[in-house]
Amino acid sequence: MTATQNQIEAQQDRWAESRRVEELGDFKKAMEIHRTIISEENASYAASLRAGWLYYKLGAYGKALEFYERACALSNDDWALYGIMNCLAALGDDDTLAVVSDAISRAEHSGTKPHL
Repeated sequence: MTATQNQIEAQQDRWAESRRVEELGDFKKAMEIHRTIISEENASYAASLRAGWLYYKLGAYGKALEFYERACALSNDDWALYGIMNCLAALGDDDTLAVVSDAISRAEHSGTKPHL
């Protein structure tokens, strides 16, 4: 097995371990494991989206928002937008939440990605 194959396998193992401890309800440990993934996959949509989710589950809504915004910049996928909206609601930022909701609505009607 090559070094690259070993790295890929190790990374897959870390993803699986992070999901496993999350399923057990240990979001803090899942995020600790996921931090190593983020350091290796800094620009990855999936890594950013998962970090947003784990920080959200930990109640770190501001940090979650950062990662959801990063994921949103990398993909047109709606999951990151839902994460942003949930964070804004949890933070009580109703004004920004209304702006984001309006941007999403306008984008849906025009068939484009919302400009946040």
